[in-house]
Amino acid sequence: MDKASFELQPIPPYNFDLQWKFYSSFREPQPEIYKDGVWRRAFKIGDKLVPVEVTSVGTVEKPKLRVNASSKLDAKEKRYLSDKIADIFRLRDNLRVLYEFMNKDEILYRVKNELYGLRPPGIGASIFEGAIRVIIQQQISLRVAYVMTGELVKRFGEKIEIDGEPYYDFPSPQVLANANENELRECKLSRQKARYIRELALKVADGYDLEKIGKMNNEDAIEELMNFKGIGMWTAELILITTLGRMDLCVPDDLGARKAVSHFYFDGKLQSGDTVRKFAERWDEFRGWIIYYLICAYNMESRREV
Repeated sequence: MDKASFELQPIPPYNFDLQWKFYSSFREPQPEIYKDGVWRRAFKIGDKLVPVEVTSVGTVEKPKLRVNASSKLDAKEKRYLSDKIADIFRLRDNLRVLYEFMNKDEILYRVKNELYGLRPPGIGASIFEGAIRVIIQQQISLRVAYVMTGELVKRFGEKIEIDGEPYYDFPSPQVLANANENELRECKLSRQKARYIRELALKVADGYDLEKIGKMNNEDAIEELMNFKGIGMWTAELILITTLGRMDLCVPDDLGARKAVSHFYFDGKLQSGDTVRKFAERWDEFRGWIIYYLICAYNMESRREV
């Protein structure tokens, strides 16, 4: 079998294992699976389905990722794959400026040291994929969302096996548009979510360019996303954060964000989304980063107490 291998160098510091520790699945394909230090999924490049494994071969201060593709790649395909992985893994983000800001706050300084090199993983190789995954996450736990997304990927996504290991790509808009609501509901989705997913897929399959949202500013992108049924402010903001890395945004209405900010800054007394949104203004363009760090730090503390 043809193979291609190359390396990518993130801007340090970068902690590969920490990045996938909090928000990843080792059982259900999202379509990515992260297990035992190996991240894998398939990417559709033209007509080819390319299985890809990513591992860390560097250190936090001298990071390096090795990408192994079980397919022959020309220069254009390699560049495409490199860009997709760089986006999903947030390899171009420079944490130094963020850390300089966090060092000014005693709580953030401690959190930064505990989670040094952490970057939130991107969800999805496209805005369409990310939008579907965020819609699934609405008003349920991430654990349940992983099961639903895994069912959707296994039923409708393309699959290829290498040495007995399955590699999945996310279902295409065309495939999801052709599915009926009952088929989608067999993936444990509610009737509403099945309808939202199918309607979004139908519009994209019919020619709507969802990727153009990546070229819009935050305000225009949120307004555009909210034109779709099932996408409100929470969903629109989370799509921009998780698929495009718009970390100047945050989702203060999210229960996890409210719990984390309340734990560290309000003696554990749960605050409203409006209060958290106003409080987060002090973090300016770093608000998305900081709330993510606080959520992860809160989750770590909660696990220690169990």
